[in-house]
Amino acid sequence: MSPQPTPADVLREGLEQLSVRNPGESARLLDLYLDELERWNPRFGFIKAASRQELIVKHVLDSLSAWKQVQEEAGGGRVLDVGSGAGLPGIPLAIALPELTFCLLERSLKKISFLRTCKALLGLKGINVLPGGLPDAAAAGASYGVVTFRAVAPLSRFTEDARRSGLRCRAIVAYKGRIERAHAEVDDVRRLAPSLNVDVVPVAAPFLDEERCVVIVRY
Repeated sequence: MSPQPTPADVLREGLEQLSVRNPGESARLLDLYLDELERWNPRFGFIKAASRQELIVKHVLDSLSAWKQVQEEAGGGRVLDVGSGAGLPGIPLAIALPELTFCLLERSLKKISFLRTCKALLGLKGINVLPGGLPDAAAAGASYGVVTFRAVAPLSRFTEDARRSGLRCRAIVAYKGRIERAHAEVDDVRRLAPSLNVDVVPVAAPFLDEERCVVIVRY
């Protein structure tokens, strides 16, 4: 009987399956991030996960499953991660895409403290932590190549909130689960804003036996 893979094995193999660049350095930084998350999570309950391996598969590798789509849509511009929470998907994406600047937008003071701690601990110069919501990001005056979010809101509500806030961006990459449900959300968006260019793109998170996709909204 072959030995069970360790969390480190799962992370390393997952990065290789996703063709993340510089997988050795990415794994080192992600291990530091996971160590810090495991220190904070029992007290503050940022994420539901029974083990480090579950954190890796359901959250880190899931966040990285769309790194190529984020890179393509960003076009070298800034990335705004809305409702970043414990830094997902923003921190794993920032590790995989160090050439981009990431703004982690978050309302919770506890989570803001965590995100700032991770920025300093990991030495991620390309990360900025921005307190608040979409109106605050819009008021900051920056434009973004791509906006990401994961488990924040239904797509139609998010796109409408973004429109009302005056946020300037070229595209939204929304992390979603089942493809059928994502298409239903896309139908809602098209009813409200038929001029938007919206695509559903299947993605695969290594070791996760569940459907995953991203919905890409282009302006």
